[in-house]
Amino acid sequence: MIFSLLAGCADAGTFVKENYPLIDVQGKGKSTAKIYVAEGKTVPEAAKEIADADKPQEISKESTEQMFLVYSDKIINIHKDPNNENNSLIEWDTVEYAKEHYDSSFLQGYITASLLQSLFGGGWFNSRSPYDYRGYNPPPKYNNPVNNTGNVQRPQPTPSANSSSTPPPSTSERKGSFGSKPSTGSTSSSSNMKRNDGSTPNYKTSGVGSQKPTTGKRSGSFSKRR
Repeated sequence: MIFSLLAGCADAGTFVKENYPLIDVQGKGKSTAKIYVAEGKTVPEAAKEIADADKPQEISKESTEQMFLVYSDKIINIHKDPNNENNSLIEWDTVEYAKEHYDSSFLQGYITASLLQSLFGGGWFNSRSPYDYRGYNPPPKYNNPVNNTGNVQRPQPTPSANSSSTPPPSTSERKGSFGSKPSTGSTSSSSNMKRNDGSTPNYKTSGVGSQKPTTGKRSGSFSKRR
């Protein structure tokens, strides 16, 4: 019932705005295209809904791929959503936007030449659009999962068969301090002692528990050399 009431009192622009979600806007000012999505509707179904709400001056031949509805101040281009075949895209073009972007040879495949001439003027047929425009082409959908923080989650690489299953710790996980290489054996404190004349003993320690060698006892007497 609500749909019938809307269809009886709304023009095409208002009807599209109130019944389909807006997904993008192209251009600005008098040269503007507004793109809406008709979810779960084929191109003929969406075209019929809009035409029932506001009868166009001309409607193109029924097609499951693309249809046009022509009004005095706008052209509505309805075509299948390339990202979802169950949806249709509804492009609401101002006359100026359609004149600047569509090629005459393309539109004449859907709309009569006399009507196009009355909308765009005779000079439009002698010029070709540099855009080769057929209608709004949405960007491909981004399918990477998003976590609760809004960051894209990328899969972690699988370790190879030759790599260790336990990753090396980061610098922050290592404990202890770095210093010089320890000696292989303990050194007696006497190695740091000096003789009374200031020289250092030339003996070496032999390991843990080693002691300074002592001078053996000698027997006999000394006499002066003659």
